[in-house]
Amino acid sequence: MKSIKIIISLLMLSIITISNAQKEKPNSEARQFIENAEITQINKDWNVKAEFRSGLGEVVSFFPVEAIDLKSNKKVKSLQMDMTAAYQSAGRSGNYFKSSWIDLNEVEEFIVFIEQYVIPNLKDKTETNQSVTYIFNSREITFSFYIGKSSRRISIYLKDNGSTDNEHYFWTESQVSKIPELLTMLKEVK
Repeated sequence: MKSIKIIISLLMLSIITISNAQKEKPNSEARQFIENAEITQINKDWNVKAEFRSGLGEVVSFFPVEAIDLKSNKKVKSLQMDMTAAYQSAGRSGNYFKSSWIDLNEVEEFIVFIEQYVIPNLKDKTETNQSVTYIFNSREITFSFYIGKSSRRISIYLKDNGSTDNEHYFWTESQVSKIPELLTMLKEVK
């Protein structure tokens, strides 16, 4: 009887572990490539860049990169996003910096999202007490475009293994007009 309880307990633990592992989404192929290479070279093209700034001095930059595993000479191209965001937590404040990657197949979807849902609605407004939000999810970022009665805003959240970091994010209302520049840059990457 005791061995049956142990077997059932192990079986339940295995099911829970497998279930949780399946919920976890992998990071981008670019991040996995960089993390698995012993020696990596990353070439950044700063000539092709889109950048958003907030009134707090926060910055988000998008630019194409090529990562090279120097041992195998394998290469991966992707879009890198660097974010410097202000944070305040538990009485501490400062700047948070992180790089995230958007795989090329996700860049295609990002272009479609901006062309079909964001650009046509850049000047839209809603009625009082109403809003509309368009959201693009890649493996490592969430890009949100919010429309209200008197404002429009972009927000960018980072993800690790599918979990969204709600403490470190970027948002701006004043830079919404620069979204067409992001679209132009994305089209140069593909």
